[in-house]
Amino acid sequence: MLRAGHWFVLLIMQKNMCCKASPPRPSPKERGANTAFLLLLFQFYFFNFQFSLAQSSCTCDETKLVFSQSYTNAHKLIFRGKTLVIANGEGFSKVTFIVTQLFKGSSTKEVDVYFDGKAACNLKFTTGEDWLIYANYKQIKKPFVEYCSRSRKNVINTNKNIELTYIKSDLTVDAESEKLREQLGLQNFSAQEKEEDNNHNNIIPGFWQRIVLILCSIGGFVLIYFGTNKLLKR
Repeated sequence: MLRAGHWFVLLIMQKNMCCKASPPRPSPKERGANTAFLLLLFQFYFFNFQFSLAQSSCTCDETKLVFSQSYTNAHKLIFRGKTLVIANGEGFSKVTFIVTQLFKGSSTKEVDVYFDGKAACNLKFTTGEDWLIYANYKQIKKPFVEYCSRSRKNVINTNKNIELTYIKSDLTVDAESEKLREQLGLQNFSAQEKEEDNNHNNIIPGFWQRIVLILCSIGGFVLIYFGTNKLLKR
């Protein structure tokens, strides 16, 4: 009896499931809204993944950035200074510093430092910041600073092992500056070079200078003409 009742309940359940009305199909407007939502959700996860990938690719090998004698020897220009002007270029950008402490290299009181401002991992400069810079020359008289370096701005924090923007340093900027001063001393600034020596621009002659140049050119052609004729007549 119990077995028959069990089969009867199963038959009723199957009948109810078969006869249950199917849910209404969504309208085209609802399907469009669902599609748009899925696309937005996909874009969100895609850009989030790209951002996470960029963040992970911007990490530096901190074992190569340990403060040491060999690290300072590997850089031609080391100084501490205040950012004055930031100029963004098509290839490389540059930041102008007012140097407050020159530890290594030759530099004027005001110096331009170049950096790659278009790369995924780049340095972020703002005017009025206090920076410690390690740079090398990639072109004549043009110091370049790399993203993965001990170059960083001064972050005021009582914790010595602070998490900086680019590296996790074991020294504050003040402490590192003091060590650089003990190791390398303070260098004197070089004399400000003349603008014509730096730029090598073409000098445009004045009005009377142009007249003299034209007359000299005409005289030269006349002399060449008569001299050639005399040689031909002989």
